Amino acid sequence: MVKHRDRQLRNSWVAAVEADDKEVHAAAQDLLRTATERVDVVLAAEAAHVHVLHGVLDGWLRSGGGTVRTRMLCAQNTVDWGFVQRHVRDGNPLEVRVARIPLLAALIVDGRAALVCADSAAGRRASTLRDSGVIETLQTLFDGIWRTALSASERVELGERSRGELVRPILERLRLGATDEVAARELAVSVRTYRRYVAEIMALLGANSRFQAGVRAAELGLLPMTPPQEPQKPWR
Repeated sequence: MVKHRDRQLRNSWVAAVEADDKEVHAAAQDLLRTATERVDVVLAAEAAHVHVLHGVLDGWLRSGGGTVRTRMLCAQNTVDWGFVQRHVRDGNPLEVRVARIPLLAALIVDGRAALVCADSAAGRRASTLRDSGVIETLQTLFDGIWRTALSASERVELGERSRGELVRPILERLRLGATDEVAARELAVSVRTYRRYVAEIMALLGANSRFQAGVRAAELGLLPMTPPQEPQKPWR
């Protein structure tokens, strides 16, 4: 039965995969075993089978897959920081970036085969693709988003706990354009201390301006994408 399924997958341009975790796991493993040059992965927020693909990739990288160049695009809430810390190291050809991406999970191997999992009105669907035109379109979409995505190789950590707890409120004030004096007063720290924290955060985020630091923080999931709205004042 397994041999028959594998033969079907090899010989068809598009092959449906049973939309349960076990079958998706097996299909992803089958594709990864054939990888020789590169693997591109998309893990969107709330897309089907994200946790399954994370698990397959983790096992594959642990067992020697780290010799193949691998790029992973994640949404804000699908970044697995434990996974990043385990596998993103100097000399390791794995890169992880964060971006706003289409609602799907996909695995593209060597630009010639792919596993795509998505939600639809009819429920969850998964398919393996070997049609060169479809895969070329998928690869072009991936490459376009990858170029503007932010690296997730490092988390924003300021060391001691007291500073770490200030990261989010400082970022929020940067995005809202609060002056140093006002922000420092609201956070009960000196202006000098506030400015030092801001400089550290900007350096960690690779930001050239305070506003850019706020935007990048939102894209990395450190802040909500939409700033909180000020309550409307009643008319007098």
